[in-house]
Amino acid sequence: MQSSTILLVVVAVVVGLGLAYFNYYRAKKRREQFTGLAAQQGWSYVPSNPSLAGQWSGTPFQTGDNWHVRNVLSGPFNGHPMVAFDYSYQTHTTNGRGQRRTTTHRFGVVVMQLPGPLPHLEVTHEGIFGGAVANAFGFRDIQFESEQFNRAFRVKADDERFGHAVVTPRMMELLLARGEIGWRTEGNSLVGWDNGDHDPNQLMNRLALLQQVIANVPPYVWRDYAGVDPRMLQQPPGGPGYP
Repeated sequence: MQSSTILLVVVAVVVGLGLAYFNYYRAKKRREQFTGLAAQQGWSYVPSNPSLAGQWSGTPFQTGDNWHVRNVLSGPFNGHPMVAFDYSYQTHTTNGRGQRRTTTHRFGVVVMQLPGPLPHLEVTHEGIFGGAVANAFGFRDIQFESEQFNRAFRVKADDERFGHAVVTPRMMELLLARGEIGWRTEGNSLVGWDNGDHDPNQLMNRLALLQQVIANVPPYVWRDYAGVDPRMLQQPPGGPGYP
């Protein structure tokens, strides 16, 4: 074996070991961060809970393979049962030469339990090309009186009237000010997510946003769509995935 080949092999091994150590150190630091946050907030922490990967549908769940749920926190956030975790899955592509490439997609997920089940509603940021191009390809979303909001967000709902009932001017003001993540109502869950791993500060801010979203749902929506008397609203007991 030529010396240049040996050198390349040695370099590859060193780089591989370096990456492995970096990933190990990074994972260890994240575990320490979240165990510390759990202790501070009085929450439960588990390193992994694979069952949560199949609990909800829609982005970022139920796609790809090798689903992983890590750094799971659960407990009450200002009285609202919640669960938060790192989520990842993999997709695979093959080029014209038959070479297979695997991509890992990572998300920070926060889920808060609702006082009652609501119809499906999803609020996400507009794509890079905005709503005009998306609509030209048939991806229609609900339009609102605020053009600023329409340019910034896409809103989809099984029942358009429900979408307008929830996304009020007050809700639009909240989301324009700090709607940094996508979210949706799914049964009795309010699911929020964003690309990439979240850190403890981001996690707390996102939980605060979900709490504000719930607080800004008009009382009649709980009565008409969830069958919950708004005068009797109390925090629900924990359900699947919640403490």
